[in-house]
Amino acid sequence: MGVYQRDGRWMVFYHDESGKRRDKSFGRGDNAYAQADAFNSAVIEAKDQGQAIPVLQTKVITLPEPAPVKVIEEITTPVKDDHFPQGMTFRELAAKYLSHLKVSGRTENNTRKLAKMVENQFNPLIGDRAVNSMTYIDDMVPFIQFFQETDGKQGRPRSQLTVNRYGDYVNAIFNFGVTTGLTKVNPMKGRKKSREKPRDVQLTVNDVKRIMDHAEPHVRWAMEVCFSLGTRPGESELLALKWDHIDLEKGIAKIYASKTKTYRSVPIAPALLEKMKGKKPSSMSGYVIEWRGQPIGMIRKGFRRACERAGIKYPVRMYDLRHLFATTMLSKGADLAAVSKLLGHSMISTTTSHYYHCLEGEKERAVSLLPELV
Repeated sequence: MGVYQRDGRWMVFYHDESGKRRDKSFGRGDNAYAQADAFNSAVIEAKDQGQAIPVLQTKVITLPEPAPVKVIEEITTPVKDDHFPQGMTFRELAAKYLSHLKVSGRTENNTRKLAKMVENQFNPLIGDRAVNSMTYIDDMVPFIQFFQETDGKQGRPRSQLTVNRYGDYVNAIFNFGVTTGLTKVNPMKGRKKSREKPRDVQLTVNDVKRIMDHAEPHVRWAMEVCFSLGTRPGESELLALKWDHIDLEKGIAKIYASKTKTYRSVPIAPALLEKMKGKKPSSMSGYVIEWRGQPIGMIRKGFRRACERAGIKYPVRMYDLRHLFATTMLSKGADLAAVSKLLGHSMISTTTSHYYHCLEGEKERAVSLLPELV
């Protein structure tokens, strides 16, 4: 429950008896704010007393007419308005943070995604609140609880991973404000992330082949490149891969990781190398993955449709191809450090924490090295 602004209109969001979120508009201006505030208070009171939510009837508050100009000119002491505390709002701070990202080397795609998240997810809840007046208990706990208790745009409950990621983004915005002196406090200070449930990746090589059999040609090609090179899917690596990054003579793909801002060299398997030699001359966009001669910005929908046609019942995503790339090599005895380099991990400990369980027999072999005491 709370009052916020959208396009200048005062809004109230609350949850009805079924738990579904509702948003009610009261128009623009001070009178509209007073009505929205009164309705929000009525909803809170109804919730506390276990009564029905007053969806259709609200207590209308009419503010007094503005004082004549002559009277206003005689007032010398400013009147404190508790409804609109002074200082930069979260909306204003987030806008400056996004501008900061654009000049700091962050990719345009990442900045655009965060801007969309701020506008659609964060601003409706806390956009018009003054950051210096916000606290963890009164503002950020309800903010986090809202995302934990409501469904995402796909109509499914948000995972704890998503909720934690939202919290990380907001925390970064607040830290930026404190560091640059735009604001004085970080309301996220004191937050402790909820433990994330490890994702159970069920995708197998055989199922990948089934999905490819039902995929459109450009999706099938993207899957083959992603699995064979271990790229991160999407615009960060796979869809950003150009033919200029492929050395067909040496059989090496030079992959730029926007996440770590580093290049890594990945050997190309002979079968894939031959296919690349055949595809490069007909490329019109300069990108390894293209559709109708144009680079692709997203492949998630095409991959999902292929999974549905293949009859895959368990949850699966393109990123699972990268996971399968690593687990397949490790389960067959590949060197952990080599796999870490191929994945582009900055530290081998990252690879170990995610994939050590795939090193078949390593713990047994380690124990067998101990001498007998008797």
